[in-house]
Amino acid sequence: MMPETTTATAAYPWLWDVTMSSEDFERLLAGGTLPGYDQTWALIRLLDYAPFSEIRRLLPVGPFVELWPRLAPSIRSTTRREGMAFFCEWLLAEKGRG
Repeated sequence: MMPETTTATAAYPWLWDVTMSSEDFERLLAGGTLPGYDQTWALIRLLDYAPFSEIRRLLPVGPFVELWPRLAPSIRSTTRREGMAFFCEWLLAEKGRG
């Protein structure tokens, strides 16, 4: 007998220190709030700890581009911060072409 899959409510690995389901985290990314958490917190957590493939899958592009100037100083890794700055600039350039 196979165990039930709980991926819909299981927490992402980058939420190791909070009690939060993946669904709640995605709700925060979409602009929702939970007591003590908001979209800014979720974006910083995603950008700081998630692998790039998950960032690309989950990142809400509009809020990311809008909030990046305020988010950037909170990203701990210089390499990640520079990579995301490049990604933000690329997104803006692509938007300008369309």
